[in-house]
Amino acid sequence: MQRIVLIGAAFSLIIFQMACSKKPGAPLAPGPIDNPPVVQAYPGFQLALTNDASKQLEIYDPMITDWNTAEAKKWRWSPTTTLGFSANEIKSFGGGTDFKVRKMQIWQDASYAAISDNGMAAVIAYPSGQRVWSKLISGNLHSAELLPNDNIALAASDGNWVRVYASSQGADNSTYAEFSLGAAHAVLWDPVINGLWVTGQDLSNNTHILTALAVGGSDALPELTELKQYRVSLPTAWGHEISAYYGNTNLLWITTNGGEYVFNKTTKTFSTSPTNNLTFVKGIGNQPSGQLVLVRPDTNKNPRPAISCTLNDWSSSTVDFYTSGGQWQGSRIVNGACFYKVKIVYDNYQ
Repeated sequence: MQRIVLIGAAFSLIIFQMACSKKPGAPLAPGPIDNPPVVQAYPGFQLALTNDASKQLEIYDPMITDWNTAEAKKWRWSPTTTLGFSANEIKSFGGGTDFKVRKMQIWQDASYAAISDNGMAAVIAYPSGQRVWSKLISGNLHSAELLPNDNIALAASDGNWVRVYASSQGADNSTYAEFSLGAAHAVLWDPVINGLWVTGQDLSNNTHILTALAVGGSDALPELTELKQYRVSLPTAWGHEISAYYGNTNLLWITTNGGEYVFNKTTKTFSTSPTNNLTFVKGIGNQPSGQLVLVRPDTNKNPRPAISCTLNDWSSSTVDFYTSGGQWQGSRIVNGACFYKVKIVYDNYQ
């Protein structure tokens, strides 16, 4: 298979950084306006949040209505020497940009997690948090995925690439395959197509795209090749998130700076998300019940919440819950938190 080499594109990076949600003064969009009648307990899987304020990955129970209590927070993680991480990795970790738990058949269905942060990536045993593989990596990592063979896929928005590292070959292995993709933001393994969904920008013409990659080669020497039959242009610019649509393996959740969508793999078409096409959604997913859970920056809400993230303009102190039909049900607010991304803690790919 052809291995595709990274091509730098400084101009594209400048344009992206200007358009990214990190830009102060980005267009505001209304926040939830319909108050729920009561504070509700929400059944479903636990929720993982990347928290820039605490510099930790945190898991909360949606059945607990007050997330400021110790009872609500079920797990927290950051790299430590006890867990096997280096001093530089510990210093680098800023709370994470992605976290996915996967049940690994090659390890007797034990659970492991893929983690990305701006300047590092890791594979850990879950829930122990013990290091399996890790590496300091430049390029502004935005997303991580643990492949069925225990190799890790990463997307780097400033590096303009998607890589698969041969993490299955040892805790310090540095071998990788690379696919050039401008402003790469998301990676998600799909066992249905046996490929890796990715979002980014075609560096040859600046088109914002969703596409899929085949992971070939061997576990020790992976290769990446685009599955061009899946390539489509995004409805709006700057793709951000790809999430599994639990309950329908033919659909995916896709977000961009300009909206949120449901993608049909068969027809290769996008439909607007039931949550009124909110902008700048950083993380989205659905519970088995169909309930939607999402995070979007406080900066992009109008009015801005009274309790909000003041550390940066791409995070939020609030996680919002919607019915499958898009009606706002309520929120969980953590004082002082700066949540960047939310993930359903479900260890199957779909």
